[in-house]
Amino acid sequence: MRNLFFFDIDGTLTSAKEFGKVYESTREALRRLKENGHFVALATGRALFRAKAFQNEIGLENMVCEGGSCIILNHQQVSYEAPNQELLKDIYREALAKQVGIAVACEDSAHRIAPNPLFHELAGDFHEFMDVSTDSEFCIDEVDQIRRLFIADPQRKMDMKKLEQIGVMHYGDDQFIIIEPDDKYKGIKKTCDLLGESEAQIVVFGDGWNDRKMFQQAPFAVAMGNAVPEVKAEADYITADSDHDGIYLACEHFGWI
Repeated sequence: MRNLFFFDIDGTLTSAKEFGKVYESTREALRRLKENGHFVALATGRALFRAKAFQNEIGLENMVCEGGSCIILNHQQVSYEAPNQELLKDIYREALAKQVGIAVACEDSAHRIAPNPLFHELAGDFHEFMDVSTDSEFCIDEVDQIRRLFIADPQRKMDMKKLEQIGVMHYGDDQFIIIEPDDKYKGIKKTCDLLGESEAQIVVFGDGWNDRKMFQQAPFAVAMGNAVPEVKAEADYITADSDHDGIYLACEHFGWI
């Protein structure tokens, strides 16, 4: 029976201890899944340009990225659904009014724009990992498309319910928040439809907070041993952690390889 496998990247395909490291047992499991006729894809919250880099490194042709908004099949983008632009602009204006640090990703790249120095001042060390330029003349209404927002809100001034309508990733006790789509399963389901495959054959692997919606909706979900408790609670099966052959052992256990 042909299954459709979707794998989270960080902490699932890669080590939970050493950023970006992919063990040979994981690579072997992916190779054998493909050899056995299964569909294999990434399912990640990463931006397209970052996801592509990993996709090429791991040798997979297919992926759902941008938190479920973008679909790549055979290395070709076949679908992209931008997040709600008016809502993102509303969030941006709220951040300015409440003097919360904010930066905007207007394109699929590492570059972000901040309208004032607040983001650099409030984001702590997080801003050091980003390419953020300050532009006092930046106008949100002149942006063709907003990909995601980055917020520094250590005093928690923002309306979190509004942010969650898009999707939220929290870091450092809300010192750094990314506003981006977080429903990977939406893209997975659409991929299944595009392929003309049965949704019942979907199998997902994950470990983190942004995998919860995917686990709640997928017919079969495998949590890594290093997964957060909330993800494990939604899993159909819990395998070993990503540093101890978790992917390979689960695939072997169910006879997929």
